[in-house]
Amino acid sequence: MNCYFFGTFNPIHLGHIEIAKQVKEKAGFERVIFIPAFMPPHKVEGLESYLNRLTMAKLALGDENVSDIESKLRVPSYTYRTAQKLFEENNNQKINFIIGYDQFFTLERWKEPEILAKTIKFIVIPRKFQNGQIISKAVFDYFAKKGFDFEVIDIGFLDISSSMIRKMLQNNMDITGLTTREVKEYIENNGLYNKLAGKKSVG
Repeated sequence: MNCYFFGTFNPIHLGHIEIAKQVKEKAGFERVIFIPAFMPPHKVEGLESYLNRLTMAKLALGDENVSDIESKLRVPSYTYRTAQKLFEENNNQKINFIIGYDQFFTLERWKEPEILAKTIKFIVIPRKFQNGQIISKAVFDYFAKKGFDFEVIDIGFLDISSSMIRKMLQNNMDITGLTTREVKEYIENNGLYNKLAGKKSVG
C-alpha cells in the first residue's frame, strides 16, 4: 500500500524526505509518493516553476517516487481533484495522505471537504502550530464525527523549511546539509531562488 505526500516542495529538502521515511517505516507503507503541486489555488511567495520543482523532487527521490498527476488535471490544483483521481485509480479505495496537525485543523475550509472525507485517509503527523500548541483530542473527535478518516503517527522532525532555504539562497548562503547534493547542484546550476554568486558558509 502506498501513501501520498502533497506539497509545493519549493524546494524539496531533507525534512520532507525524513517525514516520508518515518511515516513509511512506522505505518508499513510500500512507498511514499510525492506529488508536487502544479498550480496551487493560493498564491505562494517565491514559487519556482512546476518543471523545476518536479525535477528537483525526482533528483532527490527517484522518478518512481514522484508523480506528475497534477499537471494532467484541471487547474487550479485543488487537493480534492487530485485525491478523487487517485481514489478512482485505486479501485475506489481511500488513499493515504500525509498531513500536519496545523493543516488537519483547517480541513473544513478546504475546497470540497466532503470529497476529501470520502477519498482520503489522513496520516496526521505532529507538526505544531506557530505558537507551539497542538490540536486537542476534542478536535480529533470533532473531525471523526464529521466523517474524516485519520491516523495519528508520532514522528521526529528535522528543523528545516523550504522558506528558510529560499532565504539562505537569496543571501548567497551555503545550503549544504539541508537538501540532497543533487538538488543543491540543480539549484546552483540553474540559478534558482536568486543566483548564487560567491557562496558564504553558514555560521
